[in-house]
Amino acid sequence: MKIPLPRPRQFGSMIRELARRSPGEAEAYLDSHHDEWEDLAERSPHDAADILEAIDEGGAAHLLSDLELDDAADVLDEMRPEPAADVLEELSAEQAALLLAEMDTDQAADVIGAVEETQRADILAALPSRIAIAIEGLLAFAPDTAGGMMTTDIARLPVGMTAGEAIEALRRLHDDLGANLLYVYVVDDEERLIGVVSFRDLVFARPGEGLDEVMEHNIVSVMTDTDREEVSELIQRYRLIAIPVIDPAGRLLGMVKFSEAIEAIQAEVGEDLAVMVGAGEEETVFTPISQSIRRRLPWIAFNLAIGLFIAGAISRFQGTLTTHAVLAAYMPLVALISGNSGAQSLAVVIRSMAVGDLPRGRAGRAIRRELAIGFIDGASMAVLAACTAALTVGVFESPSSPPVAPLTLAIIVFISVWIAFIIAGIVGSSIPVILRRLNFDPAVASNIFLTLTTDAISMGGFLLTAMLLL
Repeated sequence: MKIPLPRPRQFGSMIRELARRSPGEAEAYLDSHHDEWEDLAERSPHDAADILEAIDEGGAAHLLSDLELDDAADVLDEMRPEPAADVLEELSAEQAALLLAEMDTDQAADVIGAVEETQRADILAALPSRIAIAIEGLLAFAPDTAGGMMTTDIARLPVGMTAGEAIEALRRLHDDLGANLLYVYVVDDEERLIGVVSFRDLVFARPGEGLDEVMEHNIVSVMTDTDREEVSELIQRYRLIAIPVIDPAGRLLGMVKFSEAIEAIQAEVGEDLAVMVGAGEEETVFTPISQSIRRRLPWIAFNLAIGLFIAGAISRFQGTLTTHAVLAAYMPLVALISGNSGAQSLAVVIRSMAVGDLPRGRAGRAIRRELAIGFIDGASMAVLAACTAALTVGVFESPSSPPVAPLTLAIIVFISVWIAFIIAGIVGSSIPVILRRLNFDPAVASNIFLTLTTDAISMGGFLLTAMLLL
């Protein structure tokens, strides 16, 4: 097979799609067209990284080894930490160390943090001591904190410099810092952060003007243990492209870049989705099977307990169901649509909390809003469901049980759906608020608690209404 090479980005898109459809074919093509693979990796490392993530780790390691060291490091830098770690585990410790040494320290720490512990020690031992110490220092911080997100490759200059001297110093730092040359941080003799200078202010300052005259003194900074949600919120609130990280003594340790904040927000959203249904907080498709099983089984067992509770509630109305079997056909309908309404309320509130749009003082307002939506939506759906039930009752009725009048069934469905919608709106919006007030993650298994409540109330309410009207 021969694929023309019009432009690197077009070629990258073609091979990426091929790798997703047929990983083996894409690997074979790139292995036999070395020049095209090298050209793609050099000009478009993002696309090259996507291709390596689509094929198996053995093939990815082979293709990565065929590249020049700096190009291979750029491609590895663009890969997500977990698949990048899988590729490194296919290489020798020496080869892996050479690649990591060419990467930014923070990215290297993210990748090696995902490597199996036994191999991680070998790779760290093969790294130059300066780089190994820097990486181990970053690994000491939790990944969901400012310390775990920061890079230590930053532009820091002493306060005694003039603007002209600072520009000359930055020219010398440019090759080492590259893309991390975002802000110029000004420190005192004890490395304490005292100011920050933008490149615009530095360029337009007079050469003899001191940094202390040009710099911004009112600095927004975070500590190493600041949670990533707060870091992301500060970067967004103050429109920063990076935020400095300091220790308790005020010494400058590094900075968190805007790109890291975006990744943190995406990770938070992904975690919220996972924990809402009882999956592991940090579980991904790369998480070991045994670890995923340990994280999921308790919530699945809890679901079993919920099912038994609901079954017990339904059994209380066994006589009504036995006499009027047609009710069993419509009971899940009420639970399904009200549960969906509650899940919508739950998702809106959790999302608002995640992006900082719902402070504690506004929680009551959010609940009242969802109550109003549940009231109006519930009335609309109750009318529609009631009409549907009245028109279809003859289809689901059993010849051996007494018939239910269409109007009576319509009234039962109308009342139960409307009440279930109202309660679902209240519960769906209240669960994350209550969990936050108890200092728990608002998303922790909230969907499971919602299911318990909406199923029990909708099915129980339906059967109770039926028992009273039939």
